[in-house]
Amino acid sequence: MPSNLFTARLMGYLVGLLPLVALLLLFRQAIPQTPGLILAAGGTFASIWVQQQARNKYPYDFKQRAEWLALLVYALVVIGIVLVFTQLWN
Repeated sequence: MPSNLFTARLMGYLVGLLPLVALLLLFRQAIPQTPGLILAAGGTFASIWVQQQARNKYPYDFKQRAEWLALLVYALVVIGIVLVFTQLWN
């Protein structure tokens, strides 16, 4: 169960990166506006759907180690993305 919880929670977090990365690319004018907005909107709806499905199946319980581990991995991925984008555009 904890590994399923970890996977579900991490996927819920990671799919939320899609609209954020799309918006970052839009603001940096790295992709055209129409595909960027479609990607951001589609990513937002996908993120909401995945988060709801994960929450229904696995309610939040931060007493479990898998919750914290998924959050830690997500934070490391976000830091990595920020570092990569910072290096690309400087």
